[in-house]
Amino acid sequence: MIRFALVVCVLTLIPALFACTTPAEDVAQKIQTKADETCKAGNEAACHTIIQVLGPTKVAFESTLSVDELREDCTSGKHIACEQLAVKHAELSSWCSTGNSRACAEVEADAWPHGWDEPALLDAARLGCIQGKFQKNSDTCQALSTL
Repeated sequence: MIRFALVVCVLTLIPALFACTTPAEDVAQKIQTKADETCKAGNEAACHTIIQVLGPTKVAFESTLSVDELREDCTSGKHIACEQLAVKHAELSSWCSTGNSRACAEVEADAWPHGWDEPALLDAARLGCIQGKFQKNSDTCQALSTL
């Protein structure tokens, strides 16, 4: 009887040991699934949502809906738009390097300016966060804090 109980206990624990996910991974999967469903239902914003797990209890969201507008503003000479676009590109590139296929697809798209100095733009954006050009809780400053 005791052996049977031990076998049942071990058999119950084995799948749990191999199927471990963090709370953040569980939440990220649920949110991405919901975004996919909402996208299929016609919500354009949901189609541009990328989720990234940053730690065992931390999840980040990024919308790529603004990329085209930021690119146009950057191309027309608005430096602040170039800074924001560079931050978004760096963030998505970082996520891509961890295997996030949605981030990779966005980074590999031809939506980014050619010949820009991304490191200099990132430095300018960091300075903008420090000097208050961007609010500390802005998407730009939040993204920079994870890079």
